[in-house]
Amino acid sequence: MYESWYGFTEKPFNLTPDPKYLYLSQRHAEAFAHLEFGRRERGGFILITGEVGTGKTTLARYFLSKLGSDTHTAVILYPALTAGELLHAILDDLRIQAEGESKKSLVDALHRFLLEARAAGRNVVLLIDEAQDLSAEVLEQVRLISNLETDTEKLIQIILIGQSELREILERHDLRQLAQRVTARYHLSPLSLTETEEYVRHRIRVAGGEGKVGFTGEALGTVYARSRGVPRLINLICDRALLAGYVRGLRTIAASLVREAAEEVAGGSTVKAFRWHHGLIATGLALALVLAAFTLAPRLARAPADPASPPASTPSRQSSPPGPVAAAPRHSEQLEDRIRSVPRNASFAAALTRIEAVWRQPVFARATLRTHLDQLRRLDIPAVLEMFHPSRRDTCFLALLRLEGGSAVVVVGHEPEMTVPAAQVDALWTRNAVLVWPEADDLQGDGARRTAWAREALGRLGFDDADLQTAVSRFQADAGLVPDGLLGPRTRAALFALSPGPRPRLSGNRGAP
Repeated sequence: MYESWYGFTEKPFNLTPDPKYLYLSQRHAEAFAHLEFGRRERGGFILITGEVGTGKTTLARYFLSKLGSDTHTAVILYPALTAGELLHAILDDLRIQAEGESKKSLVDALHRFLLEARAAGRNVVLLIDEAQDLSAEVLEQVRLISNLETDTEKLIQIILIGQSELREILERHDLRQLAQRVTARYHLSPLSLTETEEYVRHRIRVAGGEGKVGFTGEALGTVYARSRGVPRLINLICDRALLAGYVRGLRTIAASLVREAAEEVAGGSTVKAFRWHHGLIATGLALALVLAAFTLAPRLARAPADPASPPASTPSRQSSPPGPVAAAPRHSEQLEDRIRSVPRNASFAAALTRIEAVWRQPVFARATLRTHLDQLRRLDIPAVLEMFHPSRRDTCFLALLRLEGGSAVVVVGHEPEMTVPAAQVDALWTRNAVLVWPEADDLQGDGARRTAWAREALGRLGFDDADLQTAVSRFQADAGLVPDGLLGPRTRAALFALSPGPRPRLSGNRGAP
């Protein structure tokens, strides 16, 4: 919502565990060192614990991203499994075929794989996140897996990551054998005041906002005081504070905005004034839009784009037709399974073919964008998304066909369509998207035909200007693109997507092209 206003390439305080945003505080660096030490030693278990929101999962993904191509990984993200289901999940991640369904058959298949990997000089790592949710039965199965070893070393390195209660669980008498095998352990504590300040600046810098927006020293102190140095709370508070600054047209975030944001995050009663202020703004915007409907009708006809100023974003949520919205599923194991297993090149070809098919006519142009779901909703045309998964070394692709409330309709490979949570897609998306659209050959090179087309399209969207480059730059800024004034493929894709006319749409409001 506020990305283009501040000049971000994406939201800097998302809650998804994106490794590129990891801030290696002293605590996180020490935890990473314990992970590396345990992996190199090939000893017992590695145990990383911490309070909710301290960055354990982000650290885990960062660790996995640093492993070489000589390491096989199995990653268990949702450990509420039986012992048999755990074994199946490990074998699926490692692409191992078992000869039977009994636990013995599954363990034997894993053992053979580990021996072959060791003979080939390859490592195997099993990482279990949210391990505090493992039952005693499954923890015992994990211990038995760790028994797969040679005379000199373990064949598989097991990493347990969980909340603070995992330490208490391992202190139980019936789990003492497992606890005695922990050779490296570290407990992540919250950030200090200095680290909190650096953390906020780091995330703004990674998102491309350095020098474009900032928090005052007092504001950063307030972030620390209200979050107690917990990264997840820092993200929530800073995200709300940036939103409040965007609504008020401010690029410097003061302590007062942080306090209001923290109260909103906490759900306290003192948030009423903050909401009342938003209500006044929303009312003023609504009145302004009514007036604009009579004076700027052509511009209001366009599909909404990433806003360059607060008023432009208000109508963007109103374009979907009325009607019941399907409830979003909570989580799709099937989506993760397909993302883990589909080959990269084949997945791109299949996704592109599927997107081209929904146009029901030839498509001749293609553009790759670094973007986010809000901007895709505004562009409102299907896209190919590049996806990642912690258990695979490379990326893959899926076709995003529709966004329906909190759900996304996607296709992975040659499998049927599936409805999955949009948030789950967003969490596994690299932010790279490929758009395709029908475009005549004479629009792809410089010439009078492209100039005429661009002027007509810009005029329909309310970006008339005697100087074409100026008009293009204004449109690009409004659409969340780099305002370089050039009619490159990204700009043409946005111009086409935002121009009125029937076409396949992510919102499902489809007309025949």
